[in-house]
Amino acid sequence: MRQKLTRLAEHVWLWPHNPGFNAIQSSVGVIVGGNETILVDAGNSPQLARHIKDELGRYGLPSVSRIIYTHHHWDHIYGACEFQAPVVAHTRCRDILAEDAQKPWSAEYLRREIERNPKLKVSYRARDRAVRNWGTFRIVIPDIVFDTSMIIQLGQFSIELEHVGGQHAEDSVVVKVPEARIMFLGDCYYPPPLHLRTPGSTHSLSMLASLQSEDYDLYVEGHDKPLTRAHLRKLLEKHKFTASSSSPVPAAPPTSNSP
Repeated sequence: MRQKLTRLAEHVWLWPHNPGFNAIQSSVGVIVGGNETILVDAGNSPQLARHIKDELGRYGLPSVSRIIYTHHHWDHIYGACEFQAPVVAHTRCRDILAEDAQKPWSAEYLRREIERNPKLKVSYRARDRAVRNWGTFRIVIPDIVFDTSMIIQLGQFSIELEHVGGQHAEDSVVVKVPEARIMFLGDCYYPPPLHLRTPGSTHSLSMLASLQSEDYDLYVEGHDKPLTRAHLRKLLEKHKFTASSSSPVPAAPPTSNSP
């Protein structure tokens, strides 16, 4: 089925994730205000970024003026090189990507790395499928960084960024659009990346519970369908978990295909 932008609210759109395990393609948020479009993550490849560009044009939306990275993982940032736009992210995200940008990314480099560490196979093979031309590809390092929180003014409303960290990525941030009552979670509450997981790895429901708020009606995550506030409450109740709970989770929630 052909993917396309879905409108979530007056100023907010979503390019949905690809549910295929081997695709490893996260969702991309689109926030429009005035004559600006801000992306929440940039997709897993320049090719995907071009599809998003086409969709923006089809709906008559402004060109991308800024990109927010929820964290540094490749499937959220590889599309940024297709846009001529500054990137906002956490300080650690900049540091990690500055190091990653020095690596000799190519099909041959990926093959050698898989031989060195077979646990990288799923992620690295997905990268090679996603990026069709390594010769023109580049990692875009964030231009604007913050440590704890940041507010971006977009037309008549604001976007709030908050660093939450977590086991999936130390630089994870959530992106809040209070006016639309929408929060972009990225992958913040997911288990560690596949090559770092252990048999006991699971979602961090304590983090998810801490982000629950009466101020938000929709929670958009990187590798699953958006959660309504009602569905989020049911999920936490199902696993007998609240923000103040300290007991082990009785069962793990559904796993994502995040790398």
